[in-house]
Amino acid sequence: MNQINKILKGIPEKQGRYKNTTSLKWKKDLVEFFINKNLDKCLEIGTCNGKTTKILSKIFKEIWSIEFNQKRLNKAKEFCKDETNINFIYGNAYSDITYNNFPPLFDIAVIDCVHEYDNVMFDINKALSFFNGKKIYLVFDDYGHPQHPGVKGAIDDSITQGLKLEKFIGEEPGFTVTRSDNTFFNLTSKEGVILSYEI
Repeated sequence: MNQINKILKGIPEKQGRYKNTTSLKWKKDLVEFFINKNLDKCLEIGTCNGKTTKILSKIFKEIWSIEFNQKRLNKAKEFCKDETNINFIYGNAYSDITYNNFPPLFDIAVIDCVHEYDNVMFDINKALSFFNGKKIYLVFDDYGHPQHPGVKGAIDDSITQGLKLEKFIGEEPGFTVTRSDNTFFNLTSKEGVILSYEI
């Protein structure tokens, strides 16, 4: 079993009860992109149940992850209980107070929080406020979610305004995600995207 498969072992696919996580393809693409970059600090805006958080803990030295739902946060802590480099933060990602005791600089921000345009733009600007002076990566899920066009809109506008498109990640347009109630949706664009900013 190669290193990437070891990292992904035990991680569920984005289907049914796990529809809120990222796909295994998204996680694999993320790992492949970052595994040899030796980056230190990762900000995760939106912990959810910790499936992606655990993957991040395998490829970055220190994770700071924010979640406003205590039940989800508890699940994430349990799922990631064997990882020692995750700082779980219970708080509102849209309140500056939440970030008071965070490190001043991050190398990467993984953004998967409120999917409205204004919220995603807030997340992007907040992430950029932790710019390390060299280069910061911004990673997104749900770029192609048909019910959340604000995510794609904010990302596209950010590229127009100067952020660099590194690559698209995850599943292709048309990929079907089935919910627990047997309803479903199909991606209308790529599942995710990696952007960057550097001087």
